[in-house]
Amino acid sequence: MIPDKIISIGQSKIQIGPLNDRIYLMNLSPDDMPEILFKLKSKAEAANVSKIFAKIPRIYLPDFVAEGFTEEASVPNLFSNDDGAFLSLYRQPWRENIENQSELDKVIAVAERKSGAGVENKLEEGLKIRKLTVQDCELLAALYKEIFSTYPFPVHDAEFLKHEINQNGCFYGVFNKDKLIGAASAEAGSDGWSAELTDFAVLPAYRKKGIAGSLLHKLEKESAATGKKCFFTIARACSYGVNSLFAKAGYTYSGTIPNNTNISGGLETMNIWFKHLP
Repeated sequence: MIPDKIISIGQSKIQIGPLNDRIYLMNLSPDDMPEILFKLKSKAEAANVSKIFAKIPRIYLPDFVAEGFTEEASVPNLFSNDDGAFLSLYRQPWRENIENQSELDKVIAVAERKSGAGVENKLEEGLKIRKLTVQDCELLAALYKEIFSTYPFPVHDAEFLKHEINQNGCFYGVFNKDKLIGAASAEAGSDGWSAELTDFAVLPAYRKKGIAGSLLHKLEKESAATGKKCFFTIARACSYGVNSLFAKAGYTYSGTIPNNTNISGGLETMNIWFKHLP
């Protein structure tokens, strides 16, 4: 399926399309309030998507709630001058129904029992970790193709990955000799205050070897060095491994976003986790 498009509404940035069957308000400019609320609804109707998802400064929460949005997660101090809120407006009732709620509750319970335990970030002998460059993007795209049959952003496209690296994305990879076996990224927030830790992928044969923990450690360290104060992730709610990774690394669970993201062939519910630097 063709990837969803990233476009601008005024000075704000959205992702829209049939792959995720949604609009995602990724970056809200204050200059676009309150008119953007009506523009989002109009675009959602024209595109016939079943959901609008938004990440916004909390000061605008009453405006969004008044237009039918529901707050599903929050992150204190997500922005340099405000807390953050994650909201959804459901245009179809089925989109907010979580069919496997009991299983997802178990994932969170297991993860929270491991809270603050620390993550393994020492790699086995022979494995190397380094920051990726545009020269690595063909390898990176191939890794994501092998792990994810579908993904919310076009990470299967080396040109998209090059653009991300050249803009505000930082990718690290783990190699076994010349073979890229794991990768993840940190995407800087528009105000330079936060970093979203995302795009974690490790080949099945190399899992449970400390690779994800090593990637997280490197991304946090580099993000902190460039002034980021708040780290967060939007993690697959069904994944024991990913949710436990962030819990062990000291992140706090703050909410669940139903049927939000197209990963590996279907819409998946996502969990929000966050952490602040001491």
